[in-house]
Amino acid sequence: MSTGNFNPLGNAAAGSGFEVYPEALRAATDDIFAARDKVVKFGDDDLSQMVLRDDDVGMLGVRANVVRAFNDALGGIRDKTGKGAVQLGRFAEALDKAADYYETQDEEDFKRLRDQEKGLN
Repeated sequence: MSTGNFNPLGNAAAGSGFEVYPEALRAATDDIFAARDKVVKFGDDDLSQMVLRDDDVGMLGVRANVVRAFNDALGGIRDKTGKGAVQLGRFAEALDKAADYYETQDEEDFKRLRDQEKGLN
């Protein structure tokens, strides 16, 4: 749980009149982590099975360097899926941190209203 020192929107959120539902942010976070896991599986499992060999392309394919070009392209795709998965993970973590912040704000607002109702403020 965040200490409330993080404000994902800076001062822009103050008095803006919009509502944030931390539980919706958490649900989105779960979906993004699930998407990240699918990207990782695609890059690590699905693409790793796709390897081209000289025997697969014949003499002309070997002479045209089809195998190297294909395998290099797959390596690039795997690299990009790995980087994409990292970015999705960071995005999900940021959403989770925002949900922590808004939960803290909700708790503070509730305490402040309760104290006002009791006449403590």
